[in-house]
Amino acid sequence: MAGFIVSTAAPRWAGILSLCLLAGCGAAPILNSSDQVAESYSVEPSGGASPVDQEAAAPTAPGDAVAQLANTATVPQQAPRLVKRASLTVKIADLETAIATVEGLLTQQQGDILQLSDAGTAAANQARQVQIELRVPEANLSSTLAALKDLGTVQQQSLTAEDVSNQLVDLQARVRNLRQSETALLAIMERSGSISEVLEVSRELSTVREAIERTDAQVQNLRNQVAFSTISLTLATATSPVPLTDPVSETLAHTWQAATHSMGTVSLGLLRLGLWLLAYSPYWGGILLVALGFRRWRQRPTPTASTPPAQQ
Repeated sequence: MAGFIVSTAAPRWAGILSLCLLAGCGAAPILNSSDQVAESYSVEPSGGASPVDQEAAAPTAPGDAVAQLANTATVPQQAPRLVKRASLTVKIADLETAIATVEGLLTQQQGDILQLSDAGTAAANQARQVQIELRVPEANLSSTLAALKDLGTVQQQSLTAEDVSNQLVDLQARVRNLRQSETALLAIMERSGSISEVLEVSRELSTVREAIERTDAQVQNLRNQVAFSTISLTLATATSPVPLTDPVSETLAHTWQAATHSMGTVSLGLLRLGLWLLAYSPYWGGILLVALGFRRWRQRPTPTASTPPAQQ
């Protein structure tokens, strides 16, 4: 009886053990596949293509697609590089006070004056204008514009922004390619044996280095334009009204000035006429002598016929 019980229990334990082994073997591939999926969606620091990008043509499960969208959303986007330029025209009462205020504001905002153009004192009925070109850090542009608007009455204002992100990326890629060419040329120069080959490689290396310096300068210029914004400021004074009628004193002064000017003109004309007459005096003297001789000839007594004596 006891042997029967053992014989019937052994197959039962064997079945349970076999089921446990099958469950363990089935669970192992699932864990491995999940690890592979996690590795495939990991972001590499160098920005290289992940295994999922290389196997984009293969069908993906719905869970994998959700994980891919979540990882894509977490990738930070680079902020655009903007070159900002502002233009502002302000009507003010006192020009000198406004210029001093602008200089103090630039010192506070860590800015500079690039150019100042002053046309000088204008006429009584014309506005005096001063053109000032300013440069301030991009972070202080808004506060600087707000302070400049408080100088007086704003007549005109504008703000433009140019995105130079693509230009910077292109220039930086060009610099990297040029530096790779420089490295390759240096390696070729070390391997070259003849003088002609060394000179040719040296000339090519000089050209590449010149291109690197020029491109680096362009990159630095764009970065400076992004870091600092420019403001074209125009300060204009108010025009004074023109009087409709001149005062009596101004009218008399203008009349006296016109009369003295006319007298001077007439006197100068008479002096010039006297000089002309003096210069031509020999001709006038000859003409006068001829006239006097002709007159005497006309007044000469004419001879009369003698009358016979009267007969007695």
